[in-house]
Amino acid sequence: MESLPTEVWFSITEHFTHDEVQALIGVNRFFFNLGMDARYEDITIETSGKQVHLYLEHVMQNHVAKRIKHLTVQLQPVLPVRPIRALHSAPQPPSKREQFKKGFKTIVRKVLPERSPSPSFLPKPIETNEALVQKLIDVITCMKNVVDFRIVTWAFPEANYDLQPLHNAAWNTFGVNLKRVSLCANMEGHKSLIASNPRFKKLETLELEFSDTMNPFPVNNTSPASSDAAQIMTGAVVPFVNKLSPQIKTFKIRSWASLDLSNLFLGVDQFPVLEAILFRIPFNFALRSNPSGLTTFLHASSKTLKKVALRLTPVGLALDPLREEPLCQWMTETVSNSLCFSNAETLDICPTHLPGGMSILHSCVEHSTEHLSRFVLRDRYLTYEDVVPFVKTLRGARYLTSLRLNVFTLNAPMFDAFARDLPTLQLLWLSVGDADSSAGSHQLSSLREDMKTRKYDTWNLWDLSIWQGGSELDGQTMLAIASSIPSLGSFWENGHKRIDC
Repeated sequence: MESLPTEVWFSITEHFTHDEVQALIGVNRFFFNLGMDARYEDITIETSGKQVHLYLEHVMQNHVAKRIKHLTVQLQPVLPVRPIRALHSAPQPPSKREQFKKGFKTIVRKVLPERSPSPSFLPKPIETNEALVQKLIDVITCMKNVVDFRIVTWAFPEANYDLQPLHNAAWNTFGVNLKRVSLCANMEGHKSLIASNPRFKKLETLELEFSDTMNPFPVNNTSPASSDAAQIMTGAVVPFVNKLSPQIKTFKIRSWASLDLSNLFLGVDQFPVLEAILFRIPFNFALRSNPSGLTTFLHASSKTLKKVALRLTPVGLALDPLREEPLCQWMTETVSNSLCFSNAETLDICPTHLPGGMSILHSCVEHSTEHLSRFVLRDRYLTYEDVVPFVKTLRGARYLTSLRLNVFTLNAPMFDAFARDLPTLQLLWLSVGDADSSAGSHQLSSLREDMKTRKYDTWNLWDLSIWQGGSELDGQTMLAIASSIPSLGSFWENGHKRIDC
């Protein structure tokens, strides 16, 4: 092994799974370092755990801290420590196994005392929020190689505790090296994060998440008014985003709040190198006052956008036309511009459940046919009558290799359409309607029989993933479909067609 160059071994281990690398950690120094890197490259610190003090003490050790590149901190208040009640039972004599273990530990302590620390040296549990914040500061300052940082503060009583030192510790330690940052907070939390004046010289991915979660221990039993939130948006968030916009390649916004984000889109500058967006926000809340800012943003960014994910489903009763109508109208007007999404390679959208949603789908694909390689439909389920004409529209996307759709039912003519109009497709992902009905079982039985008469020799499909009712489709039907597709080599992106019974 040692006769091979290290570069060769690195190339070989690229084909190992995470578990396989972990299994080899004791072979030699090379695999030890490789396994340690794999284990600690990406960690999450959840401060609500009972043993968080032990975990923090562990990850701040240099041999661990130096390996951490992707760090998530989910900040939650300290839970009160409850005393453990003593059990009033008669003591039992130790078993022979317990006697052996006790004697063995005694010998080890005499021979290797430094490896058997006394319980008095173990870190004490963290009992206050002040102590928790200080411990996190101590830990974060040890992690100098972090390039991807996500911090979640919306569950922490920030109004009662100053998090500025924690934010400053992060930015001073690894802020200049960050390529991705994800800031998840309520509006007051975002104000605090931005006020710490981070400097992100290498940042390429900016993610903002908004929550309605307020201080669970308010000082005056009040919460910020919507006017205060709007002031923070225009006075802090927008300038912060504009400062970074010239360098950002990926911009993501998620909102679980009733917050109006209209002023954010109305106020942001152009992103000259923006390549990817993901906006998962409820249209009826997030853009209720003025959605024109998002329209302008999408049109201006379409020159550079390659990956587009728009999930704007309104909050409220499912399939409520009154809630979806404004979104459908806005999307129709937005995609009426032929330049919208004209350079997109990936489209991931929900076009509403209204009849006009199908026109939106067709328009999106028609605008992006020159570059489109992956298309994802969210939430809406299509009938066979919807699928066939839509697949014909997708036929114009000559580079399309991946397709994800939701369909009410499966039938052989649907696969005929896929194979005929999308010969270069390599990955097909389908979610099928409810699996519990007897009609659905009969349709699958008919599908299996019909597929026996098909053979798609010119279709290049490699992977097929079909889900029904949240579970993998039954193996019998999957194998029946696979028998008609000679090129098929994988189910559910596993790299094989083995069916686990």
